[in-house]
Amino acid sequence: MLKKSLIWLLIIIGSLTGCSGDGGKVTARDVLKHNDNADILKFDGFIYSNVTDLEWFEENKDRHQKGKKIGEIKKVTTSSLFFANFSSTKLPRGTVLFDTNDGETGIIFVEMDNEHELYYMQLLEG
Repeated sequence: MLKKSLIWLLIIIGSLTGCSGDGGKVTARDVLKHNDNADILKFDGFIYSNVTDLEWFEENKDRHQKGKKIGEIKKVTTSSLFFANFSSTKLPRGTVLFDTNDGETGIIFVEMDNEHELYYMQLLEG
């Protein structure tokens, strides 16, 4: 079930982005062009999308635990023109980002108010 959901997510993302002008990476412009209300952030040159409440992710979110701090949100914007590293469309400035200690890459862990956890997954062009 998880593999099917992940495959469908990647197919949808790939069809939305087409050929990007950023060396094959999904850009903020790609995402915001199709959903101006998207909950995304940029880290290390890649766009990450909030997957916390997606059914296929909820079933396996316990695998992803808070790791080491990787930075903080520096800018909140919905403009794709200057969507630099540590920019976000929804997370407040100063929000701390963590990697996950699951041995996998592509997931960022966010702890809000020490109670609510959010997970962002790296978007890859299909």
